[in-house]
Amino acid sequence: MSEFYFTIPIINLTNIFGIIIGLVIMGVIVWFYSEGVYKIIGTTIMVIVIILIMYFILILPMQAKVVLDETLEVNIPPYVHEIIYKDEIIRGTVVDLEHNESLRPKYQKFGGGLGSSKMGWYKLTNGKDAIMMTTGTRVVCLELEDKYILLSPDRFDDFVDELNEKFIPIG
Repeated sequence: MSEFYFTIPIINLTNIFGIIIGLVIMGVIVWFYSEGVYKIIGTTIMVIVIILIMYFILILPMQAKVVLDETLEVNIPPYVHEIIYKDEIIRGTVVDLEHNESLRPKYQKFGGGLGSSKMGWYKLTNGKDAIMMTTGTRVVCLELEDKYILLSPDRFDDFVDELNEKFIPIG
């Protein structure tokens, strides 16, 4: 059994921390320039928003992983927990989303992401649904009958080698 994790790119972490710092500054402003019940309500709302952002944008992505064994398990909490069997896969390839327009995400159905980092369910420009866990444009594309699985976990080359050896040949 092999596990491959997903690391948030540094540029995304910088953006996330910028958002959190901005919210903290807004919370401090609300605290010092509000009075009575408005001070408590405003500060409470800001603290809840900061906690939710940290949970959904920082903590949950660190738990995203792909487990490769007899099956391929894609776990992207809270968006996706999918188990894929070898016989479900029609074709597997390594593609560059920059050069393959039909596999680019058109819009997000249920997921999150900043820049090239995508996690969750997306609708592709070719009209099909896709489960995406990507940090860049170079991804493993597994085509299933009703959807695509687009993955680029950490240690991408090791992931492709493991897929080739233990699961399905990647063209």
